[in-house]
Amino acid sequence: MTGIIAIGFVLSFVACGGAGVEVSEEMQGFMDKIEATNSIIDAAEAYAYEADEMPLDLYTLEEPTVKAMTEEDGKTVYTMNVKHGMIDSDVMICWKDGAVVNIKEAPVE
Repeated sequence: MTGIIAIGFVLSFVACGGAGVEVSEEMQGFMDKIEATNSIIDAAEAYAYEADEMPLDLYTLEEPTVKAMTEEDGKTVYTMNVKHGMIDSDVMICWKDGAVVNIKEAPVE
């Protein structure tokens, strides 16, 4: 029984973006869209963002999780990790008023 409770606890963190970072409904939808389509382009377009170049647009993406969230100039910026093949990458997804306003590679730490 304890094992079932522990698994439920872990899954609740994954559903909320992981690492204990709470995410907005829109950001959760963005990650769900990546899971469904394996595409950052499809996810971005679902939230009114289009760009000529976008990080990771050539890869099949899986397992998006949020590592951090910050507020900058009235915008919410999530650092999201995604896996593509044997590699994983971090991207920053910037939101304002329920729409994605920028997507860029996260600086390497």
